[in-house]
Amino acid sequence: MTATNSALRGTTLASVAPLVFCLAFFWPFGGGGRTVHMMAGNATPAAQGTVQVNTGNNGNTTLDVKAHALAPPSSLSPAENAYVLWIQPPDHSPQNEGRIKVGSNENAELHARTPFRRFQVFITAEENAKARMPEGPKVLSADVSRG
Repeated sequence: MTATNSALRGTTLASVAPLVFCLAFFWPFGGGGRTVHMMAGNATPAAQGTVQVNTGNNGNTTLDVKAHALAPPSSLSPAENAYVLWIQPPDHSPQNEGRIKVGSNENAELHARTPFRRFQVFITAEENAKARMPEGPKVLSADVSRG
């Protein structure tokens, strides 16, 4: 191999190395996920929430819902017992995805999965965490569409 070929290979490797590094380091973590900001309802105007939306290994939509400045449901008027996370795809009834518990720091978090790509996600204050249909006020909500 001549000195010119060796120098050319070194230059090419040096110009491609940053690209390879970026792909190797960031690609697995950047997987197309996005963050959707939730809107606060009248019952909890100070509440803030986000939904981190990703695609799971099986093609389902995975959600990491986080809420901040969420007052305990017992402090609402009228007082309720639990916050419930709901997913409602177009032309479907809302689905109870579980109780979202508020910590002493007024933060809450819940992980959920759904086969749907477009839906509304919302949190309501309910008397019963196992409610079949939302009856209490919406405290946070967002429209989600993936892909």
